[in-house]
Amino acid sequence: MDPYKGIVLFMFIVTTFLVLLLLVFILLVLSLYRKRQQKFSLDLENIKTNFEKESLKTQLEIQEQTFQYISQEIHDNIGQFLSLAKLRLNTLDFSNLAVAQEHVSASADMLTKALDDLRDLSKSLSSEIIRTNGLATAIELQIAQLKKLELPVVDYVVEGEYQFLDEQREIFILRILQEAINNIVRHSEARRVNILLSYRETGLSLSISDNGRGFNLSTIAHHRSSGINNMTKRAKMIGALFSVESNAGNGTTVRLSVPY
Repeated sequence: MDPYKGIVLFMFIVTTFLVLLLLVFILLVLSLYRKRQQKFSLDLENIKTNFEKESLKTQLEIQEQTFQYISQEIHDNIGQFLSLAKLRLNTLDFSNLAVAQEHVSASADMLTKALDDLRDLSKSLSSEIIRTNGLATAIELQIAQLKKLELPVVDYVVEGEYQFLDEQREIFILRILQEAINNIVRHSEARRVNILLSYRETGLSLSISDNGRGFNLSTIAHHRSSGINNMTKRAKMIGALFSVESNAGNGTTVRLSVPY
């Protein structure tokens, strides 16, 4: 065989082998890429599913707490006015018209007060106030409900220019505030509450502090306080930073930071 032809044949075989090797390598890389892409898509779908499950769970917890809040408000406030009005009307003595008229008038005032409280309760729980007036106004309405309890004294300050957040995030912020206020009313024995809503360049911050009896954070964490857990979950759902500072006898401060 001609040596030159032998060299050419050898080079052809080597080149063909290298081309085939390159094709195998490319196919292997494509296969690995496709598997990684499929795994990434699966992981992304799992993350989405878990997020949706967590979101649904949080929404259900919010609904359950809302029902409990409604029940408590009706029992403690509205129900009390209705009971007193009923008692006065059941004990009317028409032999003394002046006293009877006074009782009827007092009963009408109590019914009016109950209706006003029911209307305010409905507004404070509805997300409509968020859609129409924004978060700052919704907080004002919530504070108006708190002030009806006479104690504690509430100071509410808004700093900066209002920045719109999407409706869902503002609703979650409002629910966190409601949970914090609910904890204050039930457990703190506070005489003063300071609420600061601050709009900054990088985001919104909200702080709720009271001068109540406070608590030991390690004890609460050990018992997995549902109130703090609920606020923590909601903050996480909207990508916010959440913290609680408290010491026995020194009050409590709840802080929330929400990036735009």
